[in-house]
Amino acid sequence: MQLLQKIVDTENAWLASMQLDNGAFPMTPTTSGTVKVTPYFSDFAALSLLNQPEQYAGAVKKYMEWHFDHLNTAQQDYNRVDGTIYDYNISVSNGKVTGETSLGSYDSTDSYAAMFLIVLQKYVEKTGDTAYVISRTADIERIVNALFATMSGDLTLAKPDYAIKYLMDNCEVYEGMVAGAKLYKDTLVPAGGSSATRDKLANGAETVKNAIENRMWSAKGGYYHPALGADNAVAWNFSWNDYYPSATSQTFLILHGLLDPSSDRAKSLYDKFCQYVDWENFNHPDTFYWGSNVLTAAMMGDYTSAKVYFTNYERVMKRHAYPLYNADAARVCMAAYLFLEMA
Repeated sequence: MQLLQKIVDTENAWLASMQLDNGAFPMTPTTSGTVKVTPYFSDFAALSLLNQPEQYAGAVKKYMEWHFDHLNTAQQDYNRVDGTIYDYNISVSNGKVTGETSLGSYDSTDSYAAMFLIVLQKYVEKTGDTAYVISRTADIERIVNALFATMSGDLTLAKPDYAIKYLMDNCEVYEGMVAGAKLYKDTLVPAGGSSATRDKLANGAETVKNAIENRMWSAKGGYYHPALGADNAVAWNFSWNDYYPSATSQTFLILHGLLDPSSDRAKSLYDKFCQYVDWENFNHPDTFYWGSNVLTAAMMGDYTSAKVYFTNYERVMKRHAYPLYNADAARVCMAAYLFLEMA
């Protein structure tokens, strides 16, 4: 337990220390230079910090302010979708922000919106600060608009100009819709928010969940297709030897609540993943730390494998340097926190 608590305290402190004075959470730290802010990555930092709200709720609120204030209007977005958010390069000198440059693009619109809704709901749960979230109801409606903007039939495309329905994205979309529906039901609708939006999110979550099962599950192969095209044809040939996106995408069903960790399906997919990927020793094709892997292990209750990962992580992360990104450190921290909760 000492190792777990150390990881929670150390990694959350590191994530918080990266925050810029404008509220943004960059992917990597700097006191002078240029750093990239990817809001999707920043959301994971916020989710981790909210596990210690007494220390970090203020930092998360400051990040949410930055996020809300950088939403694109339909005129600003190159796909003409209101409520999206771009990635940014931010210039820093002696610890102070000196300039922001929009990159004019995003990796996705569906996952960016979904993950921020998850942050908002967790913020309310952990802090009870409903007043702040209610004050941003109009902007939250815009984010919901961006989430649904690429709904193509019963699954979302990654973004309007990239017509691929990714399994990973749609798993995040499902959790985002569930979180959004709860946020509206418990907080926004009682304060005058839209019940129609609440119902749209709840129905959307059920639609996406059913579509993932009906369109992406291969009963013959025993896996989920990593991606479909706009016409719902398979867009990526699955192989357990294909680490990303084939093998990694299978864990997202567990990570985002589509599969109960105690179910036979979850156990089968996780066991297969562990059979093909020596993830706890960082033996995968790239140099990144893939905190999603150990977070999946935590959700599956696999402390034996996770402890190997944590031990390796603790040894390597004393330097907190590239290729460690904020999102991976956050998920490692969330995994350690989850095990502490189980103890």
